[in-house]
Amino acid sequence: MNTRLRLPDYLKTSIASLDNAEYKKVKKILLENNLNTVCNEARCPNKCKCYSSLTATFMILGKNCTRNCAFCNVCGDKPAVVDINEPEHIADAVNKLGLKYCVITSVTRDDLYQDNDFGSVHYFNVIDKLRHCCPDVKIEVLTPDFCGNKIALDRIVEAKPDVFNHNIETIARLYPVARQMANFARSLDVLRYMKEKNFITKSGFMLGLGEDISEIHDLIHILDDIKLDIVTVGQYIQPSKKHLNVSKYYTEQEFKDLEEYIKNNTSIYPVCAPLARSSYQAFETYMKITHC
Repeated sequence: MNTRLRLPDYLKTSIASLDNAEYKKVKKILLENNLNTVCNEARCPNKCKCYSSLTATFMILGKNCTRNCAFCNVCGDKPAVVDINEPEHIADAVNKLGLKYCVITSVTRDDLYQDNDFGSVHYFNVIDKLRHCCPDVKIEVLTPDFCGNKIALDRIVEAKPDVFNHNIETIARLYPVARQMANFARSLDVLRYMKEKNFITKSGFMLGLGEDISEIHDLIHILDDIKLDIVTVGQYIQPSKKHLNVSKYYTEQEFKDLEEYIKNNTSIYPVCAPLARSSYQAFETYMKITHC
């Protein structure tokens, strides 16, 4: 029987911000618009900090996923009917929050396979509504792989988000354990395809699932080979006892060392920290790489 590792102090986050006005405002706006956030559904450790900064990562297409990744806390129940009013609700929330940068992600919807959709039509509608209602807002999308369907990806191309993000999540060797319904080569192809369409491309992966340092370096160079622009690297934290155990808690210094390795050996802009997640410092990173 595997022994669960003790959570280090540097990964324990404060909940002191739960009572502040900004946190309550975000929760109220999300509730009024019937919106989901990955902050909440995936038990993100940065939820309190983000909400208290009047920001959140919107999760569209419902809160039930058709995949069963062994590290993820998002629910795997039967997916809901797509809410056609969601684009308008997101635009309303973005305006009320006064966002300059908006991150849109979603559950995976393999059930929406008709007409080469996989949720891409809804992504297009959300981005299109934001472009019309919030023309000054920069938009980052963090999409599923759409089963590698190029017609679905071309809908995202047509919608013209400012940043395209798709998480590689872990090394190829661990996909059969951590991402049984996903495919490493397919995810890599999605990122390659969108880079060829001249998007700023971004991806992220976790440490602590059983990889070693040479495999981490190999993954970094694979991502550099497809000319990835931004990578986020954070510590995997087990959401519950039914999820994969943590194989190792990397130290803060190890994250700094990895960030330096990426800076010195690739053209990728790295964001590496124990609590780094896909949209961690997203706006700040965008500003830096675009020199705005």
